[in-house]
Amino acid sequence: LGLLPNCKTQCFNQSSLNKFIETGKKNWHYIRQTLQDLLSADNPTLRDHPELHQKVLFKQNTVTLHLPVQISGYTDFYSSKEHATNVGTMFRDPKNALLPNWSELPVGYNGRASSVVVSGKEIVRPSGQIKLPHEERPLFSATRKLDFELETAFIVGKTTALGEPIAI
Repeated sequence: LGLLPNCKTQCFNQSSLNKFIETGKKNWHYIRQTLQDLLSADNPTLRDHPELHQKVLFKQNTVTLHLPVQISGYTDFYSSKEHATNVGTMFRDPKNALLPNWSELPVGYNGRASSVVVSGKEIVRPSGQIKLPHEERPLFSATRKLDFELETAFIVGKTTALGEPIAI
C-alpha cells in the first residue's frame, strides 16, 4: 500500500524474515523508524484513515504466530551452570557433573535446527536406549530424565565464512 516506500522490494511477502534480515542494518533502521512514525499518535496516515488502519493492523488474538526466521543451523552454549550440571549429571557421576574447565571457556555445540519451534507447540519427549540399573539389557523408551532451559537467541544478520569471528 506504499506505506514503506523505500523498503527494499520483496522483503515482507515471504514466509520468514530472512530476506529482510539480508537487506542489512541500514534498512532495518529505516523500517523501524518508518513503523514508529506510522504508529505515532501524531501521524494521521493510520490514525485518520480507519479503512487503511483495518487493512494493515490486526488484533493479536486473531493472528497465528509463526517462527520469524528459517533456522538453518545454530550453535548452542552451556551458559547456565545449573543446566550444565543437570546435563552432566545425566551422563556422568553427579559428583563430577561439571568438567574441571567448564567455567574457563564457553562450551558450545552444534544445535539441531529442527528443534527450534514456535512457542506453544507441543513437544514430544525424546526416546532412546535406556539401561535400567536392574536390567541386563537396555530398552528403547522415552527418556526418564529431562532438563529444561530458557533459550535466548540473537541473529548475526549477515553471512559469515566458516571460522570468521563475529564482533560483539
